[in-house]
Amino acid sequence: MELLNNNIIFNTIDNGIMILDENLNIKAWNKWLEVKTGIKSDEIVNHCICERFPYIEQKKLVRKIKSVLITKNASFFSVEPHEYLIKIKSNIIMGKVFKYMRQDITLVPYDLERRLVCLYIYDHTKLHESSEKLKKLNEELKDLSSKDHLTQLYNRRYFGEAAATMQSLSVRNNHHISIIILDVDNFKHINDNYGHSIGDKVIVSLSRILENNCRKSDIVARWGGEEFVILLYNTTLGYAQSVAENIRKNVEDFYVEVKEDKLKFTISLGVSEFEPEIDKDLECTISRADKGLYTAKANGKNMVVVN
Repeated sequence: MELLNNNIIFNTIDNGIMILDENLNIKAWNKWLEVKTGIKSDEIVNHCICERFPYIEQKKLVRKIKSVLITKNASFFSVEPHEYLIKIKSNIIMGKVFKYMRQDITLVPYDLERRLVCLYIYDHTKLHESSEKLKKLNEELKDLSSKDHLTQLYNRRYFGEAAATMQSLSVRNNHHISIIILDVDNFKHINDNYGHSIGDKVIVSLSRILENNCRKSDIVARWGGEEFVILLYNTTLGYAQSVAENIRKNVEDFYVEVKEDKLKFTISLGVSEFEPEIDKDLECTISRADKGLYTAKANGKNMVVVN
């Protein structure tokens, strides 16, 4: 392979090229690979690729080479889950997402009599970078459309969509759904006396308390202003009432620091369970929970009312 190693095209093409025999011994190693890996051709030729790079799946590569030699056709070689065949540090300076070069690998027959294949390594890091950035942007856009900006809880629109799906699942699987609706007692007094920035701090603090007292399967949303709603899937009314009571106690024990002062606040909560016999949909359940909330307000606040 000495002639090939000195070939101008072989050594100036802008991707990695190596020649392998069916036993995975490297027979040629081009200049691109020398530059990218820091390994000279005379240091690696006639060595087994899997001995030099032990993270390569040897059995998989052997099967692929034999397949290429038998079919006499080019074939793509999957490098999942690492997305590279040979670990090469990414040289993208700006906006680096990946530590190592993302590669596409193609195997083609080279010399059938000598049982040799040509392996091409294409640097597709920029393409993967763009794809990853687009994916992240789409996730951010999805968050913007489904989450409340201040609290990072789900917003009312998303809650409505998720509730409709949960309702269908509960009817089909005969599972319970319970709703908790709550708001901050005397919130206008907090805003008037401490300012809207402290009011926002109360709202955000309450949001974290709600998250900490709910399961990942529950849907916690900001309903509007100082009002919040929680959907508890596969949850009976009794359990939902105990969750609501735990939330109430946690809020009662909590305070927001305001300069030298400790601002304490309370919440009132209404709880209802979806009942297909009387509720046309979850909107009806939410309405019943809301009536429980207003009963709590009317009876002195800082309490849970089941309706």
